[in-house]
Amino acid sequence: MKTLNPAPSKGGVEGHRRLIIAITGSPGVGKTTIARLLAERLKALHIDLSKLAIERGLVEEWDERRETAVVDIKSVRREVERLLKNHNRVVVEGHYAHDVVPGDAWIFVLRREPWRLREELEHRGYGEGKVKENVEAELLDICLSEAVESHGAERIHEIDTTDKTAEEVVEEIIEVLEGRRPRRIGVVDWLGRPKAKNLLEWLRDVSHR
Repeated sequence: MKTLNPAPSKGGVEGHRRLIIAITGSPGVGKTTIARLLAERLKALHIDLSKLAIERGLVEEWDERRETAVVDIKSVRREVERLLKNHNRVVVEGHYAHDVVPGDAWIFVLRREPWRLREELEHRGYGEGKVKENVEAELLDICLSEAVESHGAERIHEIDTTDKTAEEVVEEIIEVLEGRRPRRIGVVDWLGRPKAKNLLEWLRDVSHR
């Protein structure tokens, strides 16, 4: 596969004058931990979109059925743009991060086996409806599809975080940024896995309750 990354500079990613990175994916895939570690490695500003929306008063309402905050995406995008004017190295994290970063950003879509994701979200105490919504989104590649639709495939890299440590994921991201690893998408096919059948049956059961 042809490597689409810029050639690594002598100082690796340290040589990039402007480096904007979006870490996106379904809730429970490890975005926050990985984004924080990556920002530390790159000496970059870490923007947690959920916290940003709350701190800046950009939450429009609370969706009781979906158990989630509804944010004003346009206002969040403007706030991110404002922060980017003062920082050349930024890691933006959130399940809609790909919707608020500029066209020259790198997009890293984190994935996790949806049956394992279900366990994680249930452990967090999420309601059944919210677990269903997020597991279904992971099963059907929603975040990846949205990212490709928004930015094209050339600056997107997909990582299956299942059974990987946060440090291993960060190292893979660094390798992509430095051109030592080609970017890839389409690395998972959850629907083709044997466990998908049982998960689909569970999703149908929840939908009919």
